[in-house]
Amino acid sequence: MLRGRNREQAALTGLLQAARSGRSGVLVVVGEAGIGKSALLDATVESAKGLRVARVAGVESEMELPFAALQRLCGPAVSYTHL
Repeated sequence: MLRGRNREQAALTGLLQAARSGRSGVLVVVGEAGIGKSALLDATVESAKGLRVARVAGVESEMELPFAALQRLCGPAVSYTHL
């Protein structure tokens, strides 16, 4: 249980409920280092039993690169042998 994060947990729980009923959704979590973003997401992943979770962390050095996070997320699943 995370203290003081009821609003954020409710938003994430809503996304999980939507996914279980076949609806997609997305949430971007931003904030200063050390405020508990990872703990909040870890708790959500633990409650996502039965769902496939894809997760990527932003890298500050890639901030100006368009679609860098998308490449980090999808890159491992793409076969480059046909290029």
